[in-house]
Amino acid sequence: LLEAELAASRAYARALAAAGVLKEGEAGAIQEGLEAVARRIAAGEDLSQFEDIHSAVEILLVEQVGEPGLKLHTGRSRNEQVMTDERLFLKSVIPGVAGAVSGVQSALLELAASAPDAVLPGYTHLQRGQPILFAHYCLSFFWALERDKNRLSDALKRVDVCPLGSGALAGSTIALDREALGADLGFAGVSENSLDAVADRSFILETLAALGFVLLDLSRLAEDFVIFASAEFGFIALDAAAATSSSLMPQKKNPDIFELLRAAPSRLLGHYSRLFTTLKGLPSSYNKDLQEDKEPLRRGVEDTLGALEAAEAVLQNVRPVPERMAAAVDASIFATDMADLLVEKGLPFRKAHGIVAGAVRCAESSGRPLDGLTIEERRALHPALAALPEDLFDPRNSVRRKKTYGSTHPALVKMQIEKARGLLAAARGESS
Repeated sequence: LLEAELAASRAYARALAAAGVLKEGEAGAIQEGLEAVARRIAAGEDLSQFEDIHSAVEILLVEQVGEPGLKLHTGRSRNEQVMTDERLFLKSVIPGVAGAVSGVQSALLELAASAPDAVLPGYTHLQRGQPILFAHYCLSFFWALERDKNRLSDALKRVDVCPLGSGALAGSTIALDREALGADLGFAGVSENSLDAVADRSFILETLAALGFVLLDLSRLAEDFVIFASAEFGFIALDAAAATSSSLMPQKKNPDIFELLRAAPSRLLGHYSRLFTTLKGLPSSYNKDLQEDKEPLRRGVEDTLGALEAAEAVLQNVRPVPERMAAAVDASIFATDMADLLVEKGLPFRKAHGIVAGAVRCAESSGRPLDGLTIEERRALHPALAALPEDLFDPRNSVRRKKTYGSTHPALVKMQIEKARGLLAAARGESS
């Protein structure tokens, strides 16, 4: 919290000067002294001798400038200082986390573009459902991560509030211009209640929850890719940089990074739970228990940034294997297309569903694929099944038959990609 503490101290000194507490020479001396303190710390000053970062900056400032440094704490409490520092810290790091999320999204778009025509089975309950484009699958995680960025942005609104001027709990007798002080530090607004201001840690919990959603989506993606990289599936191949070998079995290519990403949310949940249970039932205002908020805050951010960096790197070393995806698209996966065909001929869907379920049972009982039934067998189930379109069991035709916005139709997936690229370009413009 060093940079935040120095920034808040500089702004507070200016506010004290504006309130007439500091003379012009004293205000200037404090600003110069704070710069000297920053240089000393950057040069390796030992901070372990101090109780906390607030005491360290203040004591070192007094060493630099003498009595004017003693005035900096006028009307100010560490209770509000730590709140200000934590909010400034999060204001500085949340955009960086969002940028790292964009990096993973970009890697997903590149992966989607590397195999635009590849079709694989879409799954529910880990059972083959309907054919989808691999690009459509990749984009499903792009949009999940986009929501995560929105959650981070929304959490930032609650972070972006200045508590300085709240004192220990009751406010300050100094006529500080809190609006000007908050604006000086780049805050969007100021806290409304001094008691609430020094007690509130909900903005940290909310940020940790938003970070948790990021890791949750990375974990889901990682689980899929662990499965997809297995010999039984083989939908993707991992380059050497994305896999490790076994200490005993030379043939192994273990998806260790994806497995570690799969575990990442558990660490974040630990940070969240630790702070949540610390806050539960605390009496009003500041209590020393609140000192326990630092580690969950710092480690939650660090763990998420580390996971995002790993996710972007490993996705750049994933290669789709379209032929294995195509081999997994068996005839049974077109059962819904067959039912839709009956609907187009006027049957209610529930009846069509039952008829095609009968066709599936007939094929399974005889050990044949769904497209192996004879014309007579299909006609016996329903006359409309006697003559089937030649391309009914073609996965490319199946995805092209989808019509709704957001579906796996190639043209609509292309629209998704273009919209996704536009969002990333806009995000890069905002961050720059």
